[in-house]
Amino acid sequence: MAREGVTMPATNQHNEQASATPNPFPEPALEYGENPARFLVEELSVDDGEGTSGELMLARIRGLETIELCGFWLAVERALANKESREPRERVERAIRERKAELEEHGEGLAQTEMTPADRRAVAAERDAESVAVLVDEGGEEVSWSRQSGAAVGASR
Repeated sequence: MAREGVTMPATNQHNEQASATPNPFPEPALEYGENPARFLVEELSVDDGEGTSGELMLARIRGLETIELCGFWLAVERALANKESREPRERVERAIRERKAELEEHGEGLAQTEMTPADRRAVAAERDAESVAVLVDEGGEEVSWSRQSGAAVGASR
């Protein structure tokens, strides 16, 4: 979850694209840490070698990690369509629905070889519980986190 006061990269960048990128749901965008409109403003067309053809958008959809995030992306696609007085794009909606179905069937998160959803959750919990920094005393010796007095962060693992 993003913290209050954190701005979204797409709306805080100093370029023309950032100022033109819509953000139909600013509060959920802050909560999820992304503005799907950054990707959903792309056109879906045949790639003629002159840039993207929506493939970045579709790749990002394939990487959505939660069912709830799929719903948010779908809402943004529909809001953009409404704003532009058009129907939501079937190919985009289908890609989001397919990703949601995959997450419902296999569990949330990104699939990793030979890991069940329970395995992925266990590994993630273990990683979250492990410190990424090591405290050291004045002589450079490691100090436990419970003995923080007089210690400084010395190195990352």
